[in-house]
Amino acid sequence: MMTRRHFRLFIFYPFAVITALITSIWIATPFIAKHYLSDYFQQQGKEMTLGKLSVDFFPPKIDLNDMVINDQNQDTLTLKRAIFAIELWPLVEKTLRISEAKIDALTLQVAQQENTWVIAGINTEQYATEETTQETAEPPKAADHSPWTIQLPSFAITNSQVNLSRQVDLNIPAKSDTLALTHLFIKDVSGQGMAWKGEVSLSALVNQATLSFNSQFNYSPEQTTANVDAINARLPIESFRHFLPSPYNEGKGQLDLTSRFQFSQTQVDGVPVYEVNNLTLDTQIRELDLRLNEQDKVATQSTSLALSQSTLQFVSADKLMATGSLDLQSTQFSFTQAEREVVFDSLTLKTPFELKQDELGLATTGKLDAQLKKVFFAQAEQTVQFAHLTLNAPFDLKQDKQQGLTAKVAATELDMDELVLSLDSLALQNKQLHVALNNVAFNMDTKEALTASLLVDIQSHGLSVQQAGNSANYDEFSVSNNINFQQQGDNISAQNSQLDIKIAGLKATQDDGKQFSLGGATFTAEQIDFDQVDQQPPAIKGVNLNVKSQSLDSLLTHNKRIAAWKNGNINNLSFSQQGELFDLALAQLELTELSVSQAITDKNEQSLPPLGHIGNLKIEQVKANQDGADIKQITTNSMNISLILDSQKRIENLVFIDQEAQKTPEPIPQSANIPREKDAQNAINNTQDAEQKPAFKAPYYVILDAYDTTGSSSIYVQDKSISPALQRSLDIETLSLRNLNTHDKDQATVFALKARNGKYTTIQSDVSIYPLADKLTMISELIIKEAELPPYSSYIANVLGYQIDSGQLNLDLKLKAKNGILDGKSNILLREFDLGGQKESSSVVRAGAVPLNIAVGILKDSDNNIDLDIPLSGDIENPEFGWQDFLLLPVRKALYSASSSYLMQTFVPYANVITIAQFAGEQLLRIRVEPLIFTAEDSELNESQEIFLKQLTALMKDKKDSQLKACGIASYLDLGLEKPPISIDDNTRAAAISLAQQRAEHLKDYLVKDGIASSRIFLCSPEIDLSSRSKPRIELNF
Repeated sequence: MMTRRHFRLFIFYPFAVITALITSIWIATPFIAKHYLSDYFQQQGKEMTLGKLSVDFFPPKIDLNDMVINDQNQDTLTLKRAIFAIELWPLVEKTLRISEAKIDALTLQVAQQENTWVIAGINTEQYATEETTQETAEPPKAADHSPWTIQLPSFAITNSQVNLSRQVDLNIPAKSDTLALTHLFIKDVSGQGMAWKGEVSLSALVNQATLSFNSQFNYSPEQTTANVDAINARLPIESFRHFLPSPYNEGKGQLDLTSRFQFSQTQVDGVPVYEVNNLTLDTQIRELDLRLNEQDKVATQSTSLALSQSTLQFVSADKLMATGSLDLQSTQFSFTQAEREVVFDSLTLKTPFELKQDELGLATTGKLDAQLKKVFFAQAEQTVQFAHLTLNAPFDLKQDKQQGLTAKVAATELDMDELVLSLDSLALQNKQLHVALNNVAFNMDTKEALTASLLVDIQSHGLSVQQAGNSANYDEFSVSNNINFQQQGDNISAQNSQLDIKIAGLKATQDDGKQFSLGGATFTAEQIDFDQVDQQPPAIKGVNLNVKSQSLDSLLTHNKRIAAWKNGNINNLSFSQQGELFDLALAQLELTELSVSQAITDKNEQSLPPLGHIGNLKIEQVKANQDGADIKQITTNSMNISLILDSQKRIENLVFIDQEAQKTPEPIPQSANIPREKDAQNAINNTQDAEQKPAFKAPYYVILDAYDTTGSSSIYVQDKSISPALQRSLDIETLSLRNLNTHDKDQATVFALKARNGKYTTIQSDVSIYPLADKLTMISELIIKEAELPPYSSYIANVLGYQIDSGQLNLDLKLKAKNGILDGKSNILLREFDLGGQKESSSVVRAGAVPLNIAVGILKDSDNNIDLDIPLSGDIENPEFGWQDFLLLPVRKALYSASSSYLMQTFVPYANVITIAQFAGEQLLRIRVEPLIFTAEDSELNESQEIFLKQLTALMKDKKDSQLKACGIASYLDLGLEKPPISIDDNTRAAAISLAQQRAEHLKDYLVKDGIASSRIFLCSPEIDLSSRSKPRIELNF
């Protein structure tokens, strides 16, 4: 039994001693600690002051206030307060629980001098020890035991900073940095062995750079999770300049970063799986101006990169998954590299995406939205710039180990404005460009066989191109089509369907002066296919191609037009081609208002007509291949051909050949070796393997079922090489061709012509000919009525040797040819045919020794006509035209007339009322009436001439067999002159001749209108009379 004495001796007194001892230690510990701390720092040459030091044992706790360490120059360490406390009872359970930990307002000076570090003024070199190589025995293995558990409910560092000074080289000034820790909070941290969890919150500054984040984490070797609520960083280059190598340390700018995410790591079948969920990352670079090297530099006012709603799962390089949305924005960006430069005002890029890769392959989907504004790219002397670019491209990409690579794009659009491209010799401008790719599908299997399909839509506005003196521009251009493509080995196949191309306002100019313009054009095609098998020539096929064009004009120079048309259409064209073989079918080709070869003059000058003009040209039902062409119908409406010859017989309105280079065409020698169908057949029959390797190819054949000319068509000829100048127009009423066939020698071609020259001359011809006959085989008829000969006097004079004063030609030619043997007859009627003065010519026609003018006078009958029937016979290669009748006929005439004087007198039954003029030479008598006088410079009939015209009409009606010859005469009075000039220029002469001709034509129109047959009135060559007594008039002769 314990007595009171025992209690005092064994319990109370020991407890009191222990309590007193502990109390003494508790009271003395702060003083002892402060003493030793002060002594330590004094040994280091530093002075320490401590406001308060409190040490508790139950529970253990240290509380330190207002601690300062300084040397003679500065405070090397200041601490406002530090608290550290642990709990005792958890230690029993092998748990270290730090109940309280806090540091507030710690300021620490750290310096580096070469390889020596000085912390809080204390040189750490004194604590460095040399490494020893002494071998130590391996410690005995500890007995297995469970690890300790550490718990930290709260730990905080606030309002603290570290001032760092570094001087690696004593010859270089020290560099200073400040690490400021606004706060560091660690909450609910607990861990045992390799398993830890807790919360961390940090806010710090490095110089002017800031960093803050909040995070919760739970880590174990089997599973790890981390939730980063926010990471915020602001990193200006100025804060890290001295850490960066040259030339990066010369730059300026700032990087801002914000992020949050959830991270987890688990084990699946022993394989770690990493996941990042709800990832949000926002980075922004501001006012960047950074030199990369001596020649490279990058700058931007603002560039940001944002990643939102992102998830990442990573198992291995062959198995991962990622989703998210990427947003890139940049303003005032520039990059310079040597002679290269890239500048843009703004860039916006948005890309939501989804990516998955596993053991089967890779799959990714997403959408790319991009915008660029005011972009400029330069390299040496090459530049590219545009005002705005927009790209919208959703994508779906899969790569399967069994099926290969597959890509799908529903709709991709690219828009570009104000494109300007300048290269070494090329300049291009395009106001607006739109490119759309729809329903894009692409597949490449494991054997690299390709299939692709897409729908293309391209639109362009305001394009202009210049290169080496050549230029081209258009207002609008668009193309849309559906493309399918396959490739397998050397086999290639492409199908292009629903092709539609449009262009408007096209103009092109070459450096040699050639110009081309097109108001608008449309090209459509139902199908265009391309196929190539192995190394064989590719096969191309087109189905239902159509072309519509408006206002085409092509110029050789600014004043020479090659061709132009108002509208040009090609309808339903289909073709196929492989190597030299092709097949073509055309429903219709139509051109309206077609002009060919035209000389263009200034507005103040009189323009020349084009060489050819067709109101409408239509070609229908064409079939063609490599051997020939078959045409159903060709129709030309209002076809007008104008041939303008200058004084040197050069064609003025032929613009394809320079006038100086034009030469008189020489006759082409007839070749006896023209290939024909029978020649080709003989060559094939006499040649071994001719079908596979023909040595002779038949000429290209043409089959034309019908050709017709409709509407008002004509052929106009103006020849300034003769005097007076010839101006004649042949008005075509009918021009047709039937059954032209150069493939069938038994097929006859039928040609029909009906035309009119002026108001009264008519031409009619019908020809049936066999083009492929070995020798000429045909049936033809030609009828010419009332053809006035004086206009052609200059041409005929070179043959006859005499000018033609008057005359009218009627010709009736009927000619047959069979195998080159001619059989025909020609009836020639020359009415009032009078020759003028003799002209020296090497081709003067004479009848024996009789002069032609005498022979003509003898050949005339009582009506003053020459009527000849000329038979045509013999072989075409040696024709006999029966010209002997030309000599026999005058003999027959002489039997009925004693002299030419008697013949002339019998022609004038009313000599007592009409003046009879006596002439020598070939014309002994000539009927003469008084001339019809005109007002100067006037070609119209007037009232002062009414009596004369009535008497003239009455005379011709009374003498129905009489024929009148009217010759227009222009006087110097018609030229507005008071006195006859010594000479006149060509233009004045041509105007006077035209005036005289118009007077004669108006008189003939008057007489015809009053009932006189046009065949009784003949117009001779107009003349100019510059004698002093000359008057404007028409000379009349019967």
